[in-house]
Amino acid sequence: MEVLDALRQALKAAADVIKWGAGIQESTRKALVADMQGICGNIETAYETVLTRLVPIKNAYSDPAKLAVELRTFAADAATRRQFKPEHLCGQVDVLMGRLSSNLDPLKYSIDFRRIEGLRQYLSQFGNVDGAIFESYDEFTNDLDQLATQMQDPQYDPQERALYVRHVVDDFMEELRSAQADMRDAKAKVVSSI
Repeated sequence: MEVLDALRQALKAAADVIKWGAGIQESTRKALVADMQGICGNIETAYETVLTRLVPIKNAYSDPAKLAVELRTFAADAATRRQFKPEHLCGQVDVLMGRLSSNLDPLKYSIDFRRIEGLRQYLSQFGNVDGAIFESYDEFTNDLDQLATQMQDPQYDPQERALYVRHVVDDFMEELRSAQADMRDAKAKVVSSI
């Protein structure tokens, strides 16, 4: 999923920029670190919620009829959809962007001024992917709903479709786990910078 990759790259790059200035304006940097940890933690928690919600689908892999029901239930789960995009993610990033733009905010001077524009660009990717996060999730659930329809259609082999569902869901879960690992790495890198 390209949107997850964009988030991971943005966080890794932001963590690198923040790590560079270790020791400069320590109290201000602690606030920045706390903000970045919050953002990473919210994303990690959001993905964990989705991973947990996918367990009933995994448990139904061997029963195509039950699997079709689980796929439709997941696709219709508005609460899980809302949690896929961490609440206030863009707001948190907007606050950081504003602080980095303000000549009166010491945050602007707590990192290498030559890298502030790059950090702003990385953080702006969050705003750019905000809609894309829901779009990618909706695309995934739409695919699952179509697969459920195919499993219930006599023209398709339900066992073959169930195997394909397994492939699609397992790939999606692997991407989420990889994104979570990157969030943890970014948090660790940011923490080591103070």
